Amino acid sequence: MLNNNLKLPALLPQVLTVDVMTLDNSLIDQSEVRTLLFKLRDRNYLHYLIIKFLVCTGLSLPEIIHLKISDFNPERSLFKLKNGGRLRRRKIFIEPNLALELYRYSSEFLPTDYLFPGRYGKLRTRTIQKILKNASNLISREIHIPFLRDVIALDLFKKGFPVWEIQEFLGHRSTRSTKQRILLHIPVEERTDPRLFNRNKNQAA
Repeated sequence: MLNNNLKLPALLPQVLTVDVMTLDNSLIDQSEVRTLLFKLRDRNYLHYLIIKFLVCTGLSLPEIIHLKISDFNPERSLFKLKNGGRLRRRKIFIEPNLALELYRYSSEFLPTDYLFPGRYGKLRTRTIQKILKNASNLISREIHIPFLRDVIALDLFKKGFPVWEIQEFLGHRSTRSTKQRILLHIPVEERTDPRLFNRNKNQAA
């Protein structure tokens, strides 16, 4: 039986974003998100921003490493993603509060090219992996980019966003890829229900 207790909204927001303050599903709960960000902010503000950004966007390693100041439009809370490896180029919106944090960070620390610069230009892959490992240690569970992307996919699906919008947000090549990731975290008895991916079709604004 399909779970009909999701309380899907009659009308979704016109702009799809991930709100770190409401992120809560079977993969990660709100207390873990809050604990992680609180501890990170107290220890290293740059690492806090990087992890919060990943939690809200699910960017891939190539995307986060190559992200530039010029890709960010703070007035529209918009990012243009160009270096996604196997992922599609796309535009995504972020929550206004996160956009404000990023604007203040860039105004104070004055990164000249890359949004999150390394010592000699762009960050290295190993640096991001180390930041993720340190974040994992803070809440005693593994946090990595594929996991965060699944958290986002499941969160948006549970909130009622149609699969094609989730696909666009995450940069999947097809809705099939998006469905496969969501199905990994749906109860077995619901996976074969033909209504599973049809219930959200009329939810978008």
